[in-house]
Order: sequence, then C-alpha cells, then structure tokens
Amino acid sequence: MSLAELQKIEVTAAKPYPVFLGAPLEELGEYLHSQFKDLEHILIITNRAVAELYVERLQKGLREYRVNVLFVPAGETEKSLERLSQLTTAALRFGTDRHTLVIALGGGVIGDLAGFFASVFMRGIRLVQVPTTLLAQVDSSIGGKVAVNHPAGKNIIGAFYPPRAVWTDFTTLDSLPWGEVENGLAESIKHALIADSGLFDFFETQEESLKRRDPSIWRAMVTRSSTIKVKIVSQDECEQGVRALLNLGHSFGHALETGMNYRSVTHGQGVSIGLVAAAHLAKTKGLMTEAEVDRVKCLLSTYGLPTEIAIKGQDPQSLLQLMQADKKNQGGRKILILPQGIGQAVISKDCSDPEILDAWKQVVYVE
Repeated sequence: MSLAELQKIEVTAAKPYPVFLGAPLEELGEYLHSQFKDLEHILIITNRAVAELYVERLQKGLREYRVNVLFVPAGETEKSLERLSQLTTAALRFGTDRHTLVIALGGGVIGDLAGFFASVFMRGIRLVQVPTTLLAQVDSSIGGKVAVNHPAGKNIIGAFYPPRAVWTDFTTLDSLPWGEVENGLAESIKHALIADSGLFDFFETQEESLKRRDPSIWRAMVTRSSTIKVKIVSQDECEQGVRALLNLGHSFGHALETGMNYRSVTHGQGVSIGLVAAAHLAKTKGLMTEAEVDRVKCLLSTYGLPTEIAIKGQDPQSLLQLMQADKKNQGGRKILILPQGIGQAVISKDCSDPEILDAWKQVVYVE
C-alpha cells in the first residue's frame, strides 16, 4: 500500500497533522523519509510487552536511521517526574539531540509519558504517536495532550504538544486482552454520548460482532470514534471551549483513579463509572431521563464495564474533595461535563457539592 492510498483524517489545528488509519507499522519509515530530510536518529519509547510484539515490525521500515529503544515498565504509576528524569538520562546516553524524533509506541501511558518527554527534552523535539491499544487509537493519541501525574491528581503536570503524525495500525488490536479493549470501549462510548447518537446505536446493535473482533466492525468503530475526536480537537486545540466535552466522565473517573492510587481500577473502568455518575447528575439537572440513564448503564454493562464500585479507604466525601484538583475547575467552582440525552453534552458550572456527592453515592459504596 502506498502512502497516497492510506486512509487519513487531518487535524486542522494551529500545527496540523495527519491521523493515519489502518497504516502498517512497517511503512512508517517511508512516511518519515518523505517528511523529514534531516532525520538521522529515532528514539522509540515503549514497554517490553509491546516491544516484543511490534518493535521488529516497526524497525523494518527504519533501517536507514540510527534507532534506539527505551523501555518503560507498564502501569499508570510510571507517569511520574522520576521516570521522566530516568528517560532523560537514558536518552542522553544514546546521543539524543534536538534533531531526534521520538516514537511513542504503546497505549495511553506510553503516549502521555513519551509525549511529555518529547515536549520538554531540550525544549521540545519531534514526536510521532504509534498507538497500539484501542484507548490510544480512538482517544489519547489524538489531540496533543501529554502529561505525568502528581500525588494531587492525574495529569496535573502536562502540556499541549501535538505530534507530527498519528500512525494507527489496526492489527495491533488483535493481541489486546479484553481488559485493555474495555479501556478503549469506555472512551469510544463517551464519544458517542457527547457527539454521535448513531454511534451509540452502533454499539447497542453490534455487540456480537465487536466481541468476536470482526475486523470491518472494529475498523468502523475506530474510524467513527477517531473522527469525533479529530473534529472536536480541530475546533478547540487547547481546551478553551468545546474540547472540554471530551472530559465527560473524567472528573469522576480521575478522582477515583487518584483515590485508589491507580490500582484496582483501570482508566476505562474509572471512565465508565464516571459516565454513570455524570448521567445521574444530568438526571438531577433535568438533562436526562431515567430511561436514558438506564440505557447508558445497560450499554456499559453489555461490554463488561462497571457501573458501580466497592472501595476501601475512600468514601464519596473524600472522592468529592479529590475533584478539587480537576483542571477544568475555575475560581473554586467545579466545572463538570454532563450528557444531554444521548449524543450531546454540555459544560455545567452550577453543580453543587451536595448534587455531586449524591451522584457519587449512586456509583460508589464502601466495603
């Protein structure tokens, strides 16, 4: 397949870049050669499990470059300033300089960490995202958000740093365990909730095909979901307006992840529970009906995603306090994204703490 034949969506932001869909890993080198005449050194940042599956395929197209691979242990806790410092030390040992290109090969954690590294190393070097998980392909690799975590909250230290390209090879989804698939499904269902009722219907009617991983159905899902993300990011690159809608479920989900120290709950599970909490809050505000809330819960349950959770060491009040660190907040007020029926969402600035606490109580119970 030639570069001209590859399907792509263009992110039309201040620094435009393409999102390639169904692009073979082996052909990334040809694209890089066509774009960067001064490129000599490539630094691949990944984890060992992903590397065993895909580094060899990726390197087939990178033979004319000097390539080094840096490994990061798996897990959300690796998104830290300590790990960033270790990456910097290792990169310098490999002779990384301002002309190096970073390839983030992996899921959301790798994309965030490698992307943030690229954004700050020598004040910024080139970055290409190569997402290998469903979550990364439909969501986190698109839009230029990169970050590491802080004890006060998830992704508190970060930047908007768009990649030069997103290179999505659908075959990397074949090896995903279902738990990883769920992470991506939560984000894709979120996209449907905020912008595409037809995609929500698609999830309701294509359960069997999605669960048996029908390639054409998966391609349709990733393409439709990615298109929503690209459209919104193109309108609002730095989250000054409509892009905030993409955080539906995340104010609750991030607080839950932080409260549980990124253990016992995955990002997708946190988002799923957050979507249900936001739906309950939306019902309180008159934005959703009981039937629509039930429809959201039913769809999430269909794909094995949780709609409530038992926790130890935290309670709804402490989770409410953790929401104080949410990046959307303004002037001490909690800014939340709420669904408005199925297929639309709104930015709400008038949710009271008792209303939010009640939403938490709908999805969390203390063991």
